[in-house]
Amino acid sequence: MKSGKNPSKILVTEKWLGKNQNLSKKFNQSLINIVSEEVLASAISTINPDGIAALVEISAIPNYQFNRKDDFVLVLDRIQDPGNMGNLFRTALAAGVDSIFLAGGAHPLNQKVLRASSGAVFHLPFLRFEGTEEEIINSLLKSLFELSNVGFNVFSTSSHNKNSKKSSKPYWEIDWNKPTALILGNEGKGIHKKIQEAFNETISIPHSELVESLNVACVAVPLLLERKRVAYTSNT
Repeated sequence: MKSGKNPSKILVTEKWLGKNQNLSKKFNQSLINIVSEEVLASAISTINPDGIAALVEISAIPNYQFNRKDDFVLVLDRIQDPGNMGNLFRTALAAGVDSIFLAGGAHPLNQKVLRASSGAVFHLPFLRFEGTEEEIINSLLKSLFELSNVGFNVFSTSSHNKNSKKSSKPYWEIDWNKPTALILGNEGKGIHKKIQEAFNETISIPHSELVESLNVACVAVPLLLERKRVAYTSNT
């Protein structure tokens, strides 16, 4: 289901072209527009632009549509930081995630998210729930129940804390070969209580008790790539 479309226009400076001649030859030459550094700087919000920018139509964003062949969904519960959101998209794409559910939070088309994702937003279908917090969580729960009903394992993530009343398994002890929906929570509040109560299978990344919790974008890396590792080792 992953797809991506070419940009409708590419803005570059003479300086960038001089340094990246081999790379520029890979572009559709009809899309390239040479502009001054001042024009490029005025067209984008980056403080120190690299010398190149692309104009991409909204229609290039892949639309979410559940496919029964999909078996890996990342669920992001109210992720607020654009940098985290972009990095999560990028890691998800690297890990072979089929689609992403977004319970509000930073919008994927936010410029900071787009930059942090390094273009991953244009390759991953996402479904973003909007409205009040209650409406968002209820809509997300409905979609998660639908995944569960067609055979998905739905896993919440938690900080590894020996004082936690909720039992959890280290991430390497679950069966990643089965269709999986992995839920990552808000930077400050974690996963919403309603979601935790509805899906009580929890996985964790054991770590030193000197650190209360890990950054959500850091947590995503071992969890999402573990599925790739399992698939690779089972085929060798």
